[in-house]
Amino acid sequence: MVILLIYIPLVCFLQNIFNIKEKGKNKKMRQDYIQSKAENQDFLNLIGILVLPDNPFFIKDQPFYMKKLCGVSILERNINILNKNGIKFIFILSKKSSDLNIEINFDRNKITRIIKINSFQHVKEFLIQKNLTNSAKNFAVVLDGGVLIDDRIVSSLLNHKGDILYKKGNNMYSNHLDKNSINILACKININNKEFLPKSNNNSTYEFFKSLTSNNIIHHSSDEISTYKPDMRRDVPLYIYSFRNYEDFKSAKKFLVKRTQKGTLDLIAWYFNRHFENIFVYLFADTRITANHVTILVNILGYFVLFLILIQYWWIGLFLLILVNILDGVDGKLARLKNQESIVGHIEHSFDQLYEQAIYVGIGLASYFIIGQFIVIIVLIIMLLSDSFNRHCSMQYKEVMKITLADSSKFDQSFRKFDGRRNIYTLHILILGIFGHFELVIFSICIHAIITSIIYSIQAIKHMKKADNLNLNKVI
Repeated sequence: MVILLIYIPLVCFLQNIFNIKEKGKNKKMRQDYIQSKAENQDFLNLIGILVLPDNPFFIKDQPFYMKKLCGVSILERNINILNKNGIKFIFILSKKSSDLNIEINFDRNKITRIIKINSFQHVKEFLIQKNLTNSAKNFAVVLDGGVLIDDRIVSSLLNHKGDILYKKGNNMYSNHLDKNSINILACKININNKEFLPKSNNNSTYEFFKSLTSNNIIHHSSDEISTYKPDMRRDVPLYIYSFRNYEDFKSAKKFLVKRTQKGTLDLIAWYFNRHFENIFVYLFADTRITANHVTILVNILGYFVLFLILIQYWWIGLFLLILVNILDGVDGKLARLKNQESIVGHIEHSFDQLYEQAIYVGIGLASYFIIGQFIVIIVLIIMLLSDSFNRHCSMQYKEVMKITLADSSKFDQSFRKFDGRRNIYTLHILILGIFGHFELVIFSICIHAIITSIIYSIQAIKHMKKADNLNLNKVI
């Protein structure tokens, strides 16, 4: 914990120094690039319109949608959702002149242009002014800028052709929708369609969505969107979260933290690690600590565990290994919570495997130093091969089948609770340590890894062969 308190502020400080330097150097170049890119017609095939509430409540002299929630304001979250779905040209609509002066802080490295307006009509006027209304492919995604909305709603809108309006279904959580919301979540409309924007003199999402219900527009329910998320190994209900007072922010924070939890975990991760992970995530949520900070710390601690085990400080090493296991679940949750998920973030799993394998090597070498027989090295090699095979088998299965092996059957879900992985191997160290036989840990871990590899390979082959037979029957 002392290392945690010293390390993270230091990383934040150094990161700020480098960020300030880089921003000063590239700010004008980036702004010019964004300006030219945003005004390109191909770049404008999709635009976003975020409609801010007419009469928002204020928190410390700022509208509620500008208050930070887990480090990111509601408005910024909606901007990030549009960005994530490839929408880089965003209009923020508000009748309040004060809103047109608000400063929006989001990832400036993304190619995005934001224009503040006070009427739907101004969207059309701006596009006409820039001579950008010639393409029949120009669509606008319209969202309520004052609510939290699941990004899968926007993704689904873009997967459909034509004008789409989504209504709330039974598979969606909402804390309380305003009576005026008419249960409409979002819509995608053709900007050049004269039935919509040119006639939309209203300035609220309620009025705008209501005007669409009577037009020739395709209606969909959120029930049509799959709630299963392969990367989280579980069904995650869709959600829309609205705000009436400050108490909603407190409940929203707990709600968002809870949603970061992955499914089908081993027993240690579910019954022990999960609770401490959520505490750390809750504490870090409104700080400048990022998932990257936690990932770097976890890797440093992992190699420190290796060093402690090599010099036979087993109990201290075990304590830090438990801390590593907990923090390893924090970085992913923090990234999901703060909308900081990225493609490069997936490489974290490779670095995890590197320090994990190093720890196993440390356990094996420590056992060899105690026992002094070459058989320990043989066991260590078998254990490393089995563990590597387990990982590759699981990853290859997910890549081909688009679902994790752990979720493929009830047996797989049950076995996932006990299969060979770091959390369970930590339990081996604890149990054998209590009996004073740390030198036997590598042997018990090796047996567990072999059993896991046998079951993984059998189950993967069985499920994949079943998929082959189904495909063959379809062809016939």
